Amino acid sequence: MHVLGTRHFTRIRLKWNAEVEGEPHDLVRRFRGALAVHFAHIDLFHQHMANGKLAYRYPKVQYRWEKGAGLVIGWEEAALVLPELPWLDVSARFGHREFRVEEAVVETAMGEFGVADRLMGYRLVTPILLFNQDNYRKYKDLPVDARDTERDRLLVAQVLTALRGLDVSFPERLYATFTSCRQRLCMYKEQSLVGLGGNIVTNAVLPGGFGIGHAASHGYGWIEKT
Repeated sequence: MHVLGTRHFTRIRLKWNAEVEGEPHDLVRRFRGALAVHFAHIDLFHQHMANGKLAYRYPKVQYRWEKGAGLVIGWEEAALVLPELPWLDVSARFGHREFRVEEAVVETAMGEFGVADRLMGYRLVTPILLFNQDNYRKYKDLPVDARDTERDRLLVAQVLTALRGLDVSFPERLYATFTSCRQRLCMYKEQSLVGLGGNIVTNAVLPGGFGIGHAASHGYGWIEKT
């Protein structure tokens, strides 16, 4: 393996004062919104610039939901900011109830990126969003035998985008493909989009917990090594 670099990340696991129930995508949406309001003075917590326009950048803060806990993952400068914040002051409304953070577990680590000598396998813990409504229409119109090629092309593009977002330059041709794939309907900003679950292989060495694809800050495209 050729190591391209390491990047600092922090994972905050927030446990609540009572059990929170609901669909994960909806819980992540509400959780993300609560933190964006609570930490509105920190622009890392949202994708808006000072002038109110969207910032099209790889999100350095990402939100997920796992086993009843809210997860906040911060990369690079966000990894330094997150451990210093008053997490026990955070509350969020899920459904008709207000919940408060009872425990915050902080984990810091280094994520390693590189070029692998062989194909590496990764599991999509949450579906990856490769399609928007426009390119999905074009994808559906392709011949069946061309769809796999287009799907893999979009996957490669999103992996490269995520790497560039952390200033990781991939010096060789990046290869990535699905070894198993299933479509899942995903909600993103009140839109129904087609997400893809399953497993991928690639010649990129990626750290577990890395997020790729559209809406990585909303919990989509979360990968773990197989």
